[in-house]
Amino acid sequence: MALRRMTINEPTTLRQWRNPLFALLLAISLFASTIFAIPSLCQFWVENMDLNSGTVAAMGVNPNFDTFQGTILQKKAFENPRILPLYGSSEMSMIYDYHPAKVFTPETGVTPFLIGKGGTQTLIHVLDLAALGENIKGKKLAIFLTPQWYGTGGISQATFEGNFSALHAYKALENPQLSSKLKQKLAQRLLQFPKAYQDFPYLQKVLALQEKSGWNAQIMRIFYALPAQIEYAALASQDAVKTKTNIKNLSRSAVAKYSQYSSNLQIASSQVKGARGSSVLSTVRPKWDKLQAEAIAQGKEATGNNPFGMDNTFYTTNILPKLQERKDSDKTAKYSSSPEYEDLKLLMNVLKEEGAKPLFVILPMNGRWADYTGISRTERKTCYKQLAQMVQREGFVLADFSSHENENYYLRDPWHLAWKGWLDVDEVLYQFYLTN
Repeated sequence: MALRRMTINEPTTLRQWRNPLFALLLAISLFASTIFAIPSLCQFWVENMDLNSGTVAAMGVNPNFDTFQGTILQKKAFENPRILPLYGSSEMSMIYDYHPAKVFTPETGVTPFLIGKGGTQTLIHVLDLAALGENIKGKKLAIFLTPQWYGTGGISQATFEGNFSALHAYKALENPQLSSKLKQKLAQRLLQFPKAYQDFPYLQKVLALQEKSGWNAQIMRIFYALPAQIEYAALASQDAVKTKTNIKNLSRSAVAKYSQYSSNLQIASSQVKGARGSSVLSTVRPKWDKLQAEAIAQGKEATGNNPFGMDNTFYTTNILPKLQERKDSDKTAKYSSSPEYEDLKLLMNVLKEEGAKPLFVILPMNGRWADYTGISRTERKTCYKQLAQMVQREGFVLADFSSHENENYYLRDPWHLAWKGWLDVDEVLYQFYLTN
């Protein structure tokens, strides 16, 4: 009698695991899931292990290039109601007396978070703020507009390359708050600077596809999605590592100073009671009259050796050796037409679509120096007027200091605020911060 052969039916799942195709697809899925999760995991890692309100505030008044290139710290700055982010260029990193970083101590109830260095012009800030998405909805910030940016040609290739953040570009394109039309305009502008992202080939491909439609474009977007996400994940990881490194380099005393005031004080309003009857704790407000008197006295002492109202040391070191060469050297300068104006439109559109509440600050040129180098007053006034009209047309808050271009103790050199100039701006920033 023949023995019957017994068979054991394997579970379906086990048979699937033994299928090479299934195993390959599972491995790809796990790899893709990990890559797409890395940016969020990196941010969670830093936020929960290293950041508190005191750390963010301390980093804000000690600006560095990594802060400008990343998003983690900027995002946290907008979450802190006692921080006012300020976006500009070299005036953000040249911290002298009466700079907001000096006047707005923790005791005043507000801390500036400085974003900017030489060359961070309008288009750089377009990316910067577009990368933050819903984090700036309903939040206040100030943006400084430098008239010198609005010369013929706008931001140069070299300047853009030196300040470009591929991380910001990726985040801007992924930002659900921004319309497709605005993303297309942004991509078109970025495609004019191909060298800036030559080390990120898939970012370039994604930008090029932004303005294309049809089935072919859709297929290519799917095809490039994973390699582009790998680039993005690598950039997010770098941001996390650099942020942790910079936090470690902060002095403990600086963090402690800001932490002390971040947890137990609320900014004072003009009234003891808030709009809804909630009490607010008072803070030590700046004594503006006293500060103005001190600034004027310091300005008088510092500006006695030149007719341009500049700091004596700056003038002797940087201007005097080539003074005759600079006479009428900017006679052909034009500020009435520039790509920078279109970049400003982009910036304002980003802010509107994200629902932010910006204050735009128009800085003055040094009028006496501009007259000497040949920049016509007509060109200067045209620039100031265009900037003011563009901001007001969009309904944003404007602080225009262009009328002070010939005022004493206002600028320390041809471009940067000092003494009385900074204090006037500080007072406007403070009132803007207090206004509900």
